[in-house]
Amino acid sequence: MFTKVTNSMFTKRRERKQAELHEELAAVLRSPDAAVRAAAATRAAEAAGLEWALRELASAVAREPWTDDFDEGVVDGFAIALRRDAKVRGRAERLVARHLDDPEGFVRAWAAFVAGLGGPPGPQEVGEDLQDDMRAHLTSLRAHGWTAEGLDGLGPPGFFARDLAFDLAVVPASLVLLRNRQLPPAEAERVRAKTREVLERALAFPPDSDDRLDLIAPLAEIPDAEAWTDRALRGIRLDETLALCASDDDARAALGVEALHHQCLCDDILRRRGIIEALDHLVAREREPMVLQQILDCYGRLHVLSPLETRPVELFRTALGHADADVRKSAASGMGLLTRGTPDEIRAVGTLVGILDHDVDEEVRGFAAQTLAGMARDEEERGTRTIADAMARHAGSASPLIRAATLQHALEDGAPDAYDRLLVEFDSPDVPWPFLAACQLVLIDDDFSIPDDIRPRLVERLERLRTSGWAERDVDPGGYPDPDDRAEMLAELLEQVRAVRG
Repeated sequence: MFTKVTNSMFTKRRERKQAELHEELAAVLRSPDAAVRAAAATRAAEAAGLEWALRELASAVAREPWTDDFDEGVVDGFAIALRRDAKVRGRAERLVARHLDDPEGFVRAWAAFVAGLGGPPGPQEVGEDLQDDMRAHLTSLRAHGWTAEGLDGLGPPGFFARDLAFDLAVVPASLVLLRNRQLPPAEAERVRAKTREVLERALAFPPDSDDRLDLIAPLAEIPDAEAWTDRALRGIRLDETLALCASDDDARAALGVEALHHQCLCDDILRRRGIIEALDHLVAREREPMVLQQILDCYGRLHVLSPLETRPVELFRTALGHADADVRKSAASGMGLLTRGTPDEIRAVGTLVGILDHDVDEEVRGFAAQTLAGMARDEEERGTRTIADAMARHAGSASPLIRAATLQHALEDGAPDAYDRLLVEFDSPDVPWPFLAACQLVLIDDDFSIPDDIRPRLVERLERLRTSGWAERDVDPGGYPDPDDRAEMLAELLEQVRAVRG
């Protein structure tokens, strides 16, 4: 009897202590301080009752405000809690493994799994943008050891590599669901109406005018106070832009393209399929040069962020012969991006070399040179020799843009005179900014090194530019780069030169 009473007393005491802990952690998980919430989440994951911890942490993840350090918040504790129980962890691992190539299925299965733990319900609709976002996450998991069979190749549960790979599935999955939240219907309709109003007002002003820019540029901006619904807000604005692009009225369609051109500058482009369909529709009709230029830029931007399945190479090749120089510049910039690593690359090299040799516009030739500098590097490729010969022919060009591109190519190719040319260019107190941009591109490559006898001499020249006020001299008013851009460019290059190994 005494033993039963004692056991009962200890049981009740443990339950009371656990209840007190739960009450304390539940309150702290709602703290406005992110670090406090994160610490409470870790305590909950490790010490609280598992069922309670999973339920509270799943709910806490859904409550998290926008933060750049999301992976350092409560979601880390949620991942720890999921790893705590073999059955729960096993279910999560099987779920991920089964859906590595099925973003829509993963969203639905993961949301149902979290809801089953006591978390909030998942999204009612799994749209294109959510699928694209989740697809990128799932694709990255393979690089961390995930396969269709799971994580057994990384050792048993508890091994660091396996635990890390598990967390790298949980944290971004939670993040993707949060950042694809939809706006409430009334708010969505308000945004839609406001966007239409802005676009209608913009129609009254000439294309590419400052007045029009002042109206449409904010449509591409992310609010200062970021929220999980920012993607939904941008998606609604894009819908209205795409509706204009589809108009049979040339003026309205041109405005749609101009607005789309700004919206495609984001690093996270939404409505990708809709944009491609709109661009394909637009190029089927004769367009004003500015509209065609912006269409080319949009294709290029889409391809940079995620390769296009169908590449409009012929469109770009044809545009290289357009009467308008701005169209030719955009075509020259994009041609290399679209053809790199494809059977079209050799032909593109020949076309661009022809532009570099013969185009009447110096900037078009400069853009062609920049593109060629970043193309074929395979010793067995005929295009590689063609590019090297073209770069050598134009190494003494009077155009800083062309000369900087040839210097970039010489540095990357290890040309014997590359460093002599580099130091001579930076001897000038008014070295043109394209040389700084070219050097930055070269130094991005982790395998590139600067000889020990060259580095201090280059640093000395860059420091001289900094102290002599180079950033403020000979600046094109209203153009790029402005003094702040030039100062930042110089500071970043100095940092890169000092950091790169010899």
